This record gives sequence, structure tokens and C-alpha cells, in this order.
Amino acid sequence: MALPPGPRDLSTARLKKRRRRFRARRILLLAVVAAALGAGANQLWGRADPVLGYPKAPILLAWTSERMLPRLAQAAGQAEGIGAVAEARNGVGWVTSWAAEGGTANSAPDGYQVPLEVLAVDPEDYSVFVPSDHRSAFRSLAHGGALLGRTGAALRGISGEGSLTFAKSTVQVKGVVPDDLVASHEVVMSTETATNLGIDDRKYVLIELERGTSQQEAEQRLRSLLPSGTRLGLRAPGESEVFRPGGNILAQSQIKKAFGEFGGRRGSGRSIQIDPKWIEENTSRVTVPLLGTARCHKKVIPQIQGAFREIVEEDLGSLVRRRDFGGCFSPRFLSDDPHSGLSHHAWGIAFDFNVSRNPFGVKPRMDPRLVKLLERWGFAWGGHWMVPDGMHFEYLREPESSNR
Repeated sequence: MALPPGPRDLSTARLKKRRRRFRARRILLLAVVAAALGAGANQLWGRADPVLGYPKAPILLAWTSERMLPRLAQAAGQAEGIGAVAEARNGVGWVTSWAAEGGTANSAPDGYQVPLEVLAVDPEDYSVFVPSDHRSAFRSLAHGGALLGRTGAALRGISGEGSLTFAKSTVQVKGVVPDDLVASHEVVMSTETATNLGIDDRKYVLIELERGTSQQEAEQRLRSLLPSGTRLGLRAPGESEVFRPGGNILAQSQIKKAFGEFGGRRGSGRSIQIDPKWIEENTSRVTVPLLGTARCHKKVIPQIQGAFREIVEEDLGSLVRRRDFGGCFSPRFLSDDPHSGLSHHAWGIAFDFNVSRNPFGVKPRMDPRLVKLLERWGFAWGGHWMVPDGMHFEYLREPESSNR
């Protein structure tokens, strides 16, 4: 039975909150008893806490199309066997400068800004899913400010407090937290603070499974509350390298750490204008077997060339359609929405080929032998995604040793 449109039933919401408060008091009491008995609290509960960063935590990550995400969050809040729920949004924030507390400000190149991947959450809802020693930091975001993931903090040279200056406002950095707690985003802030920066794209929902509820049962209950045919993705901790949709590709913070970050500015439509100095220092135009001439990031060129040389050596070259190459380096967003996120083509670490036979969103027709070979060479394939992009491959890791 599908949910009716409209706001969530207030009586149900109050019931959920009362149940969470009761459960929190019960957990606190059991923890005290466990400590007195010298036993771990989990032995008494018979289950783990819903805490990010722990592979056996009773959590599910759920996502669907952005249009359906409000219905998904609503369904999760009312489904039997589901406890706490937290919705996550994200997008791109452009900073002009940043500084550690008491330090000298660092600025983007003249005329440009640096894109940061921002996670936006309701601090109270999200704090249920983080370890107890970090909950007060996340709850403090209700009053403004931001936290940095460790990788994002290292990129900014901030180890504690500091500031991020965006085009129209400055956000105070309140501290640094482990990347696991922010799904490897560079920055996390409240939904209200992010909305003021124009960041408001719904991405996924965190769901706590109550005791006795399996992943399969939760999926069945969610599907029963969503319109028939809705694409629904579900993931448990440990099932991807980063606990988020698209978790089997590199997060933007990881890409910056490996390939550097650039100053840029929004162009027209999906395009981005990147600092030409960065382009000159980090990319190069080369010839790739079967594909022809391409501009890619200098660090991935040997890997791409090696992979396509092996395609030729394995007599698979006929599977690569000549003059059907979609390019490598292409500074652009994922969509026409400038907050949708940056395409990894913007770093020159992704490439598209056999384009005409593998349009975005259509069942891929890429030969499995090509997919397997390119995955061995360290490239992730877009054909595995919920909305498939069968032409697309991008850098994920170093190639297997047998390819070197």
C-alpha cells in the first residue's frame, strides 16, 4: 500500500521520538548494568549500536532518485522494524579562502574558487548514527558552523577550529571528525546552513534496523510503501569502500588527495572553467591505442595506455568502436544543476568509449571481456550503477600487479 502524499503524520512522528527516547534511556541503563557486571553492553543488548564506521552496525543506507527521496524518508520513518532515520543531502560549495584558527588565510587562485563537497544533515537526527564521543560536535551544528572530515581538513591545512569563506558568507569550522562519519565528504554542516549556500540536493537516507529486523525485511517494507517500479538501492556497512551511494568510486576528497585540487568557476550549463595553470601542470594530450588522441591527467595516462595496449594484445580491439570515443578530461558538473557534484572527468581520470551503443541510463552493451580487463587495470565501470552509464570508466585504484 503506497503512502498518501503530504506531510508525515505528526502523531506517528511523536511516537517515534518517544520510542527513541525510551530506547536511549534503556540503553543507558543497560550500559550502567553492564559496566557494573564487567560485561560489554553489546552482550546484554544482543546487537550493536547504529554507529557509522562499524561494519556490523544495524544500519542500512537507502537511496533512490532525487525525486523519490522525500517519499523514501517518509516511508522509512513509518515502516515497522525501523528506528532512527536521518536524511543526507549534498552538493558543491565554492570557497574563496580558508584559514586555521589564528593562522594566515589561504586563497583560491585569483578569479577562481575551490569546489568543496558538502554533506548536509539534520544534526539531531544524524547524531544518533555517530559514536557517543562525537555526538555533541554534530549536534552543535544546529547553531551553525561546520565540521571537516580528516581528509578535507588536511587539504585545507586545518587541524582544529578555523573558517571557510564562501562567496556570500563565512562559516566557522568547529572541529575535525573521521572520514567514516561524514561519508568522506570534505565538509558537513546543518541542512539550514547548507541551504543558505544553495546546497539542497537530497542523496540518501540512513536507517537504523530495530532488533529482529533483517535487511531483507526492511527492503520489503520500504518497497511496499513506495510506488511500484521505484528504483531502490540498499547497502549495509562494509559492502562498499565508502558508505554512500556511489561508494565503489573515489569520493571527491580522495580524488583531490591523489590528483590535486583546482580553482575554477561555473561556466554555462554543465561546464566549469578551470584555472589554466592547473590544466597545464596536471594534464597532457596523448595518443591512446584504439581511442586516438585524448587529454587526461598525467598520473593516469600510463594506466589507460597500458589497459588499451592489452586490449590490442588480447585481440579484443574489434570490440572498441573507433571514432566512438567520448573523451577523458572534460571540466563539467554531473548535470545542469551546479550543485549536483563534479564529474570525475573534471580531473581527467575518467573516459568514455563505445558511446553510441551505451547511452546514459540505458542497459549497457559493453562487452564483458572489456569490462573485466579494465577493472583489472583499476578502473570502475559505470554500468554497475543504479542508473547505468555503460560507456563510462574511471580511476579507482592502482592496477593489479599482473598488469604492471
